[in-house]
Amino acid sequence: MFSHRVTELKTEKIHIKNELYQENDTKDVMIKLDFLCVLGDSVAIFLYLKNYKSNSKKRTDHLATLLITLIIFILYLIIERILLTRHINSIPLIITVTGTRGKSSVVRLLASVLREDGRKVLAKTTGSEAKYILPDAAEIDVPRKRLISIIEQKDLIKKAAKIGAECVVAEIMSIHPENHFVESQQILKPNIVLITNVRKDHTDEMGETTEKIASIFSLDMPEKADCFFSENENKTIFNDAVNKAGGNLFQVTRGVSSFFLDKIPELKNREFIENLDLVYAVGKHLNINDEIIFRGMQNTKHDIGKLKIWKYKLDKEKKIYYLVNAFAANDPESTLQVIAKLKELLPASSGKMVGLLNLRADRGDRTLQWIDVLKNDELNNFSKIYVTGAHQKIVKRKVNRVSSLICIRPQKIMETIFAEAENQTVIFGFGNLAGTGRLLVNYWNEIGEDYGI
Repeated sequence: MFSHRVTELKTEKIHIKNELYQENDTKDVMIKLDFLCVLGDSVAIFLYLKNYKSNSKKRTDHLATLLITLIIFILYLIIERILLTRHINSIPLIITVTGTRGKSSVVRLLASVLREDGRKVLAKTTGSEAKYILPDAAEIDVPRKRLISIIEQKDLIKKAAKIGAECVVAEIMSIHPENHFVESQQILKPNIVLITNVRKDHTDEMGETTEKIASIFSLDMPEKADCFFSENENKTIFNDAVNKAGGNLFQVTRGVSSFFLDKIPELKNREFIENLDLVYAVGKHLNINDEIIFRGMQNTKHDIGKLKIWKYKLDKEKKIYYLVNAFAANDPESTLQVIAKLKELLPASSGKMVGLLNLRADRGDRTLQWIDVLKNDELNNFSKIYVTGAHQKIVKRKVNRVSSLICIRPQKIMETIFAEAENQTVIFGFGNLAGTGRLLVNYWNEIGEDYGI
């Protein structure tokens, strides 16, 4: 009976996944493009073979051209490798931050601490906003003329060498295992690696268990690198990887930085203690004193994905609402962690709270996670949940207490929610910042008053 039910659940999940992929226009386009590419390649091969047989002289010329092109390409790769190695050797300290959640925050915190210590730092984030953080703390967008690629990290190293940076702090951007290896061990080659946490996300690419995901993060440890991670995480997998690489493993005790939070309560409000602990541990490892570490943390500038609360008063009805940006919480575990933190910061969160879940078309695996969690009533903090973005119909069909918001205009979305919500309701945005999430955050910033956490 039990095994029969398990089979039913697996079958249902496969059906849902198929629906998600069918709904994903991007995937459909890619399939069509793949077909056209194959068709085009077939025609090209046919014409080439026809020409190959009919004209032996042209055949020889083609082979010679191909050989010369191949030699030039190999020479290009050799020169690129030599230049990359030279650039890496010119930078005294390279630090990378990997993990599931909190990478951008840790990059920003650590870069600020290193700047406060008088070091010339170039940092790069790839989370909610891809940014270069320059040595003077100014920020510029990472230029993206092509598709997002780990080759960006080569540009980062080149830029750091050009400006004479003493330190580079980079957020790991890979998802697929082979990319993790290339990005960390062949491009960046960090001296220090920080692992923020290991949670279930990108399960299609990284695996369904935290053990499999941790094993992929362990690919980010190059030869002789020092690795820092929270004591909450699985030590065995990281220990094996570090031993194999001949590096050092540092398990950071939870709360190691908490002794100074009474002096700086706003830091505790806007940051998770695990992130502060990691940055503090690395700071001490680099012989930076406590005062400089704390000052650097205090001066950190945050991005659009940071947890933020606005207070909004609806004049006509004299109702007050609280708008919460937790869209960067992409997985259920992170969302529950943010809700727990919110209860400490916002008294109104113990009352009425509605969820606003934003979904991405190219993240079907995440949508499946949310369906499972909502069906099992694990997010029972919300009296009601609104879904916006992709996959709305599927989620609404599978979960009873969900309302679909087809419109992407933030003003229209909020009018719908305000019309149904009671006074003092907390409206909690989560799931993903992309698309509608970003529009909502910008709109909340316009209409709301900063709650000041």
